[in-house]
Amino acid sequence: MIDNQTFEYIMSKLDDRKEEITEFVAQGSIKDFPEYQRLCGTIQGLVFARELINDLAKRLETNDDE
Repeated sequence: MIDNQTFEYIMSKLDDRKEEITEFVAQGSIKDFPEYQRLCGTIQGLVFARELINDLAKRLETNDDE
């Protein structure tokens, strides 16, 4: 079973990567529009992954309570 510390570690890594990409975009370092689109898609994927992991953690917590 995955513990809370593992979930927190994964979430922090997803947040770190999202922040790195956001800073890169904010600095104006993007070469072109396709790169901008790719990075936006990456951010969307990271947010989606975070939501899935959060939902999984809640489900596992609920199952442990039963």
